[in-house]
Amino acid sequence: MDVLTDLNTAFEVQERRPELAFLPLGATEQHSRHLPLATDTLLGERLSGDILEAIDRSGTALLLRTLPISSSEENTGFVGTVSFTPLTMRGIVRDAWDTLSRSGIRWLVVAAWHGGNFIVKPVVREINHEIGRCGAIYLNPWEHVPKAAYEQFGSGFEVHCGDVETSLMLALCPERVGDDRRDNPVAFDAIWQDMFSMKTLVGEEGHAGHPTQATAEKGRRFVRTLVEQSARYLERILKMAEQHEQY
Repeated sequence: MDVLTDLNTAFEVQERRPELAFLPLGATEQHSRHLPLATDTLLGERLSGDILEAIDRSGTALLLRTLPISSSEENTGFVGTVSFTPLTMRGIVRDAWDTLSRSGIRWLVVAAWHGGNFIVKPVVREINHEIGRCGAIYLNPWEHVPKAAYEQFGSGFEVHCGDVETSLMLALCPERVGDDRRDNPVAFDAIWQDMFSMKTLVGEEGHAGHPTQATAEKGRRFVRTLVEQSARYLERILKMAEQHEQY
């Protein structure tokens, strides 16, 4: 797909008539000692355009600026974390859809680069039920990476600031990765964040996993898979949306 951004003018966008808008959701939240508060936002900014460009489909997409704050309630208690409530995130997604659809956008992809935005999936369901067709599309890029891609990481998928996320940052933003990396091999399951804060689950270090094992090469391999699989997923959903005009 061809990609427009908010650096284009309104008249340029109007002339190109994009059919799809892409809203990446980042975050401002603690990422332990070695990664910045903006880690999820930086990943969204670096990879969202790559996903759109990898979609094998004619047409134009409007890539929106990555939202730098979202729902990070599980990371409150650490200095620097800013969080919107789930109901605020519901309003943001609904308002974005309402604004964009009124100007001719047919589909809005909401990409959750920060995994704590659990409210987004039901909001997408809610919008599509109300409008009677597939207009809102939920994308969690992490969910579309095959399990085999995690085999290069000694402990598999580590949810927060471990080998996986640190490798990605070494590949994409190495200047933002600090030297004070400490392993914290504690048991962690993402669903526990619904009941407990990260500080309770993993302690004062704020992360779980093995960031000392991270490398840029592992990050680059992971990026290629993530971009390709996310693009294939969106191709499939868009094709289904055209085949099934009714919700």
